[in-house]
Amino acid sequence: MFRRRLLHHGPSHFRQRGDVLRFRLPRGIARRGRFGLLGLILLLPLLTAWADSWEGLRAAAQGITSLEARFVQKKTLPMLARPFLSEGRFSYQAPDRLRWEYDRPVRSVLIVNGRDIKRYRKERDGWREDTGAALSVMQTVMEEILHWQQGRFDANPHFEATLETGSEPKVTLTPKDPAWRKMLRRIELTLSRRQAGVMQSVRVVEDERSFTLLEFGQVAVNRPLPAARFRDVE
Repeated sequence: MFRRRLLHHGPSHFRQRGDVLRFRLPRGIARRGRFGLLGLILLLPLLTAWADSWEGLRAAAQGITSLEARFVQKKTLPMLARPFLSEGRFSYQAPDRLRWEYDRPVRSVLIVNGRDIKRYRKERDGWREDTGAALSVMQTVMEEILHWQQGRFDANPHFEATLETGSEPKVTLTPKDPAWRKMLRRIELTLSRRQAGVMQSVRVVEDERSFTLLEFGQVAVNRPLPAARFRDVE
């Protein structure tokens, strides 16, 4: 039932399957809830179809005006006895505002507001703004995240995008340039089955023993966000 299919990027792809839910209704409300349950079952294919084609991903992204989530980042390296953990929060406001904030172990904030990007680090005497070459690298990374949030997984010409459908839809981005593949094997974006247009996790694979995993939780979609969140560090 949950056979997986691999779709290479093209102009017309996308579908997805949902989970089969089995539960017993209390006898007293079984009759009254029958038609509501039937309606839910009929609606499930529409709720899950968003992740079955490239068009479905873009359409789902267009329905998201804002998004907030917590994340846990796990960095795995051969030299580390256990993964290095970081935690933080993520905010997105369509079409081009983004806030990426680490709470621990070191506090830092990256704010994208249109073409303006700023990064801050928390030090003993307060917040300090970063400048220099590292900021331009972060700008490239944040632009890529904005593309993903907009459903434009194929926007970067340096990567080949493929979509794997099934019970856990996944987009895989593979570098086209052999020189890039020496530094980065692939990026795996696992899509949420419950919330259209939402990513469940991101896995950046340098090699099979070195990778970074980002897992998202406490996701809130289309809630009003204050403009100051994408302007002020605090």
